[in-house]
Amino acid sequence: MKALQIFFSTIISVILVLLVFTTCNKEPNSIGVDLVDDNQLFIGDTAFSVFAYSSKEDSVMSDETTLNLLGSMRTINFGSTDASFYSQLRLGDVLPSFGNDPQGDSAILTLVYYGYYGNINTTQTAKVSLVGQSFFKDSTYYSNIELLPSDTIFANYNFIPHPNDSVMLPDSSLAAAELRIPLNEDFINMILNPEDNNVLESNDSFLEYFKGIHVSSQSVTTPGEGAILYFNLLDERSNVTIYYNDSLEYELEINLNNARIGKFEHDYALSLNQNFLTQVENNDTTAGTQNLYLQGLAGVQTTVTFPGLSNWVGSERYVINEARLIIPIEETSEELPPASSLVLFRLNEDGDIMFTDDQGEGDNYFGGGFNESNNSYLFRISLYIQEVLNGSPDYGLRFYISSKTIKANESMLYGTDPLLPQNMRLELIYTDLE
Repeated sequence: MKALQIFFSTIISVILVLLVFTTCNKEPNSIGVDLVDDNQLFIGDTAFSVFAYSSKEDSVMSDETTLNLLGSMRTINFGSTDASFYSQLRLGDVLPSFGNDPQGDSAILTLVYYGYYGNINTTQTAKVSLVGQSFFKDSTYYSNIELLPSDTIFANYNFIPHPNDSVMLPDSSLAAAELRIPLNEDFINMILNPEDNNVLESNDSFLEYFKGIHVSSQSVTTPGEGAILYFNLLDERSNVTIYYNDSLEYELEINLNNARIGKFEHDYALSLNQNFLTQVENNDTTAGTQNLYLQGLAGVQTTVTFPGLSNWVGSERYVINEARLIIPIEETSEELPPASSLVLFRLNEDGDIMFTDDQGEGDNYFGGGFNESNNSYLFRISLYIQEVLNGSPDYGLRFYISSKTIKANESMLYGTDPLLPQNMRLELIYTDLE
């Protein structure tokens, strides 16, 4: 008898394991379909129009990001975008001995490229100036920052970006390209010939004396021109090197101990797109039927709500098997590709962003990646929509391009009008319990 009980227990365990594995390997678009028997409940699909609008994003936290951005670009839809950064410099060696009456030969600010966005065939002008106030690594700074400027200018350097090139290192290996900005005698003399040599005895003393640099770019003026350039300031080749006394050199470092802050500026009034001006610049939330917009660098965000679900809310009649938010974009150019992915959050009653339960199901389920085959993004928000149907308030969802603090991507989306060739919409697979 005992052996028979063990046999049946084993059979039941195997069946349960097989059921678990079968459930875990379901494709996202089949979740819930097998919860009902054939011909007992109705399983259907439908598409709902949505309400959406695009708006300016206020600012983003931009200190100590993985990349720092520089450049200016102007596009027909989004007007102008300028990116700059502040960075401290640190002594390579404290108490350096430059000798009596050191003679500076040159100084070079080297920035190692890590990509770009826009038209790199446009000549840009990099400006390097002394910062007029202290800033600190352990403080929080946002992209709309305006540190006190100074009258001391170290460079106004014209260049054509070459981020796709490479450089040969001393060991003959190839590495990412560099932007090398020559700095003037004012910079050299501040380091080699300070009025008080005590400022070189420690980095704390030096940062009180030389608070940092602001590296900015002159704004471009023609639509279709300019680019935002990405730099890795933590690459060991990103630094300032001073050459002096014919054959000597001294390095000022940019490293993990330095405060670094990104600054982003947009002038949307320069857009040549009337729908964009109406919607984003003039805050008309009803203009999203034709087009919607997204842009990184504290640029443009899009908010969506689902008023079309109102007749379903509270009925307890519908079970959501799958809900897909479809976000199609208009054709893009090679110079201005769409972001590789988007991020999406729900809003609370105060307008603050929060995670959705759907995000906890993993990226493979939740989505957000760009699909090149149909020029669109897709998010699965089944749990969120079910909550709305069950009576939770729909304060809306908001989405942005991913890595928006270090990526300048911009996209014009199709609007919500169902008569468009494509439109932003909510697609449902559902079970009708009645």
